[in-house]
Amino acid sequence: MKSFTLVLTATFDFCDDDGVNDIGLKWSSTDGKALSDAPTELEPVIAELMRHSNYALPILSPLFEEFSQNNEPVTATASVKLKREKEHLILSFPEVEEKMENEYLRTFLFKLLSDRKVFLREVKELEKKWY
Repeated sequence: MKSFTLVLTATFDFCDDDGVNDIGLKWSSTDGKALSDAPTELEPVIAELMRHSNYALPILSPLFEEFSQNNEPVTATASVKLKREKEHLILSFPEVEEKMENEYLRTFLFKLLSDRKVFLREVKELEKKWY
């Protein structure tokens, strides 16, 4: 029953002249732990979360544009504590600074971890609609 806290910091840059939004994703942990320190039983969950985030966040980036002033970059941070108990994954979401963009990112992580297939279908539909 080891746990691991994963922190995602996403920076959305909306000032690109070619109309493409640049996104930087940084994954880290708390207490000075490296990602490689994650318990073995959580590694597949973390790898899948990273892979799906790399796919979905660029598609969803327009949702974060409303937080940009004068096309300045927007940075959002969210963390999730993962814990495996038998076959169940237990999630908790420690609060970070109360900003709406952080809430969006926290909700994004929650949806990916709690109902991934449905959420990714919704993202795919938005991709077809927006792009």
